[in-house]
Amino acid sequence: MASEASHALEAALEQMDGIIAGTKTGADISDSTCDPGLTSPASYLNPFPVLHLIEDLRLALEMLEHPQERAALLSQIPGPTAAYIKEWFAESLSQVNHHSAASNETYQERLARLEGDKESLILQVSVLTDQVEAQGEKIRDLEVCLEGHQVKLNAAEEMLQQELLSRTSLETQKLDLMTEVSELKLKLVGMEKEQREQEEKQRKAEELLQELKHLKIKVEELENERNQYEWKLKATKVKGSLMLIGRH
Repeated sequence: MASEASHALEAALEQMDGIIAGTKTGADISDSTCDPGLTSPASYLNPFPVLHLIEDLRLALEMLEHPQERAALLSQIPGPTAAYIKEWFAESLSQVNHHSAASNETYQERLARLEGDKESLILQVSVLTDQVEAQGEKIRDLEVCLEGHQVKLNAAEEMLQQELLSRTSLETQKLDLMTEVSELKLKLVGMEKEQREQEEKQRKAEELLQELKHLKIKVEELENERNQYEWKLKATKVKGSLMLIGRH
């Protein structure tokens, strides 16, 4: 778009230069052919009055409906003036056609460049599309891999939760066992104390038994001594009786 505006501005400036040059030439001719009192040459230095005059001429000609009126008007125009205007229009049209051809050539070049840019962009879009598809495949693969890792992570978390629950249960069982062991230790201490007391009683009972045995032995010995004493006493009594009988 900037190139088109540049070419259009260049063409307009060239046309403006042509109009200004033609206006100066026309001013010189009008000095030699036309009445000086009608129009001052300085008024043609600016192209815009010339354009207004041309528009006024077009409007005036459009208002002349009959060809006879136009022919009568043309007959009143001086020949050099009509020839100059014809030559000026011919040169202007030639310049316009030349610039149109140049603009058309520039347009073809730009069109060819734009076609090349279009093909390059299409190729870039195709490459980018392939890259996007490849990236999409990678993203989908990563999503699948991520889902797999998420499943593994969930399973690991569940196993960890079960392990924590199991450890909690084991800790509870451990505490219960420790409590039971403590109770058993207390019972064992009590039983050991009771056993020591029983052993002490047993020892005392055995000592009493030994004393009883000794006492029994002593009783038996005393019983034997008493029997011997009684036997001796009886023997003495018998002997005394026999002695008494022998005396009589």
